[in-house]
Amino acid sequence: MIGGISAIVLTTSYKADAKLLDFPVPQSATLVEENEFGKNYEWPKASGDNGIPWSYQLAMKLDGWEQVEGELTPIYQKDDKKIDLIATTDHLSILKVE
Repeated sequence: MIGGISAIVLTTSYKADAKLLDFPVPQSATLVEENEFGKNYEWPKASGDNGIPWSYQLAMKLDGWEQVEGELTPIYQKDDKKIDLIATTDHLSILKVE
């Protein structure tokens, strides 16, 4: 039962964004800038020291995204799509990798 509730919370906390190659984006993040490369968000759960929460990492993994490069600025890949995820204090940048 706890596992089912956790799965529901994960799937409702993050939503795939078509403009970001269907990469999951935290529902609680506030969009502050968008351009042809990606989107920037204010998100209090992002940290320059600790990166992103384990729940976000798990949501990406469950959605089929795997970390393929980098530690400080990890690149995630799903099929032939790549995303650069940059977390700083209260800020999250999600950028398409060409």
